[in-house]
Amino acid sequence: MPAVHRRHFLGLLGTAAALWAGPSAVANAAVAGALRIGIKSLPASLNPLTVNDLVARQILGSMYESLTSIDPNGRVLPGLALSWDAEAQATRWRLRLRDGVRFHTGRPFTARDVKRTFEAALATEGANFAVLALSKVQGFRELRERTATDLRGVTVVDDLTLEVVCDEPCATFPFARFNILDTQAIAEAGPAWYRTMSAGTGPYRLTGSTEGIRVDVEASSHWRGGALPFERVSFLATGIGNDGITLFNDSQIDFSFVDTDALRAVIDDPGFKRALISCPRMQMRAVALDPRRVRAFGDVRVRRAMSLLIDREAMAERFFRGVARVHNGVVPPALLANERLESLAYDPDAAKALLAEAGHPDGRGIEPFTVNVLPEYRREFVYYVSQWNNHGIPAKLVIAPRQEFIARSRRRDYDAFLFGWTATYPDPMNFLDELFSSRSRFNPVGWSSPEFDGLVEKAMALADSEQRAAAYKEAERIVMDDLPLIPLVVPDYVALRSNALSDNFITPFGGMNFA
Repeated sequence: MPAVHRRHFLGLLGTAAALWAGPSAVANAAVAGALRIGIKSLPASLNPLTVNDLVARQILGSMYESLTSIDPNGRVLPGLALSWDAEAQATRWRLRLRDGVRFHTGRPFTARDVKRTFEAALATEGANFAVLALSKVQGFRELRERTATDLRGVTVVDDLTLEVVCDEPCATFPFARFNILDTQAIAEAGPAWYRTMSAGTGPYRLTGSTEGIRVDVEASSHWRGGALPFERVSFLATGIGNDGITLFNDSQIDFSFVDTDALRAVIDDPGFKRALISCPRMQMRAVALDPRRVRAFGDVRVRRAMSLLIDREAMAERFFRGVARVHNGVVPPALLANERLESLAYDPDAAKALLAEAGHPDGRGIEPFTVNVLPEYRREFVYYVSQWNNHGIPAKLVIAPRQEFIARSRRRDYDAFLFGWTATYPDPMNFLDELFSSRSRFNPVGWSSPEFDGLVEKAMALADSEQRAAAYKEAERIVMDDLPLIPLVVPDYVALRSNALSDNFITPFGGMNFA
């Protein structure tokens, strides 16, 4: 790849505003009770038991509820559970459930449905959000190894009371995301049930889908929350890049997230001003480096040098037009303001010295490697890769189709790749334990530290919030000292929305406020 110097590269970004003509109709109106949401591409599966990506979570959020919910400001609120009380250092939980709830199927919701959902999720193959959240519940291993069908750590006390016992402290258990469903109905419908029906308690129910093209839902007659703002919602695959913006501009959709590569052009165009909404992401973004594939990545000095070659402040200000955050760690500052972390500085001279100290002066001896990303992040990563190339680090940018990228990155089949993680509940543990614990299946690079694992286990048993925060901060410091991955700028969620949608339609957790 030809060298692109940082200042010249950032200075050219303003030309992106010429990508398309000004909008013809910003004040789109949702068509008579219907809302049309543009999604870059629809997920390969909408099985609520196996969900493990953000887009599937966005769509399923209209149909399924969890034990707890999160408001737009990140506060934990009651969901299907009205209260949750911990005992014995958070190894035992007693949950009181909401009365009068019905599934889309018409069946009443009870505590037994929660237990059956847990068991059904553990009976599925592979890693998913529910499996991770249930990993400490007594009987987890037996279900995963198919030596039992009953999750013995979960007891149905009565129709509206559930007791959960864990093998070890689990202070965040009630906050984890579970899609609670009518397992009796899905057992009757067969293994592909989620293609033709929904079995949740959420505001909308599935009415139809065309694979890869659209998903249609309608207001559930059993929804307990009163009248909904839209009778019907359609999720439409728009493609990447500017396609969603073009469809919004042509009044073909009412809502579209704005890709990072298109962000500057949209923000710079005054015609879009009234349609723009944004909010900070409760997210971590990083370049994951796999030392199994590239030997030099095993040296923390090389990793630090690569980090020092990224000017995050300039990227936030100029590339992302100020709608982005620089996190100095792996936990969003809104969840953990960690004064123990050093700022992620831009220092090419220090990077050069570290490379020489590591035995790679001017990058010599580092094996050529690829950095794999999705198409919508190409322009952003041109800068990162060019900076490394300019200092002799032999990186090559490779664009991968979405489904291929997701599959290969999950099995760590890339030298280096974009890694993103969006919180499912507002606690630092959602980033620390679930990404960096040695036993986590979502650990992006296989990093491990006994000291870190010990701190996370300690935090799980601490009821006092200040003590927990202190343990969190030290655990995050350990990660950042070793820098197993390179944190990047975190852009805000930015979207175009019609006048029919409120300014808080999007949430920091990547969801949408359907109700």
